[in-house]
Amino acid sequence: MLTRVPAAAPLYRVVTEWIDSPLLKNNPAGVDSRRPLTLLVPNGPSDRRYPVLYCLAPWTSAGRTQLQWEPFKESLLDRVERLTATSAIKPCVIVCPDLYTWFGGSQFVNSSYLGPHGDHITQELIPYIEANYPVLPGAASRGVFGRSSGGFGAIRLAMDYPGSFAAVACHSGDMGFDLLYRRDLVEFCYALARYSGNIDAYCEAIKKLPKLGGKDVHTLMLLGMAAFYSPKGAAGFDLPIDVFTGAITEEVWQRWLAHDPVVMVDFKVEALKKLSLLYIDCGNRDQYHLHFGARQLRKKLEGYGITHKAFEFDDNHSGTAYRYDVSLPLISEVLRHQT
Repeated sequence: MLTRVPAAAPLYRVVTEWIDSPLLKNNPAGVDSRRPLTLLVPNGPSDRRYPVLYCLAPWTSAGRTQLQWEPFKESLLDRVERLTATSAIKPCVIVCPDLYTWFGGSQFVNSSYLGPHGDHITQELIPYIEANYPVLPGAASRGVFGRSSGGFGAIRLAMDYPGSFAAVACHSGDMGFDLLYRRDLVEFCYALARYSGNIDAYCEAIKKLPKLGGKDVHTLMLLGMAAFYSPKGAAGFDLPIDVFTGAITEEVWQRWLAHDPVVMVDFKVEALKKLSLLYIDCGNRDQYHLHFGARQLRKKLEGYGITHKAFEFDDNHSGTAYRYDVSLPLISEVLRHQT
């Protein structure tokens, strides 16, 4: 006969709700301004306030999916429960923004086509969280972290909105664009060639497929990058390559490079110096060559005298959320807590 086993008292509760963003309304891409919002909130005294960490999702993921159980992996909820139970981190509120687009994700920067994703987080979401949840107000108690696109978003928020966060952790973040994207643009041309280079025709065909293959996921990713890096409002976005000739469109490519953290650091020195923690890591076998970009960024940070913690570990790009075991305690250590 089955018997009911009492569950261990959880340290955190999962809160889910929907919010409607005025900033995201009426964006030319038609991305819904109503967004799901998922949080981890400590089960502590009602009068206690906590630091808050914003967890940005990688591409092909979203805020709402990061708490899901998966085989052979530890969910964000389980990881935070374990780290808190072992006193590796102090209790904190974790906010998982959900800015997923049908291209496969978000880069968490403003786009005249997809909407102001960066502004949404800093100007709408942060005030909303501080008004409605038990978090300590102010940047001194605020951190942001993420992997891949989420890592890129984390460091870009620090660069674009100085003084909004005290701690940033960029795990395998998009950087070093010449090695990251440029090598894939020829395959991108082949994918669009089936549709005579017509982006709309390709997208309509993709939406009708019962299942996406890996090549189509990468093609959509590059289209998504164009939507974030080279948008043109209601007219959509420009591509950095001529899909017929395979020639790089240099003016557009320069617009992409202007988003590369390795390039941007030259203009964001003071913003990064404001941080109490700047954490960067990447696997030494990253299949997108991001470890080379991370090395380039590290050299520039050293040259500018920007304090940071950098790690390179033996792994590739996939399934590296276990590195949060390193970054989250460092973030927790520098953030202001209630005394």
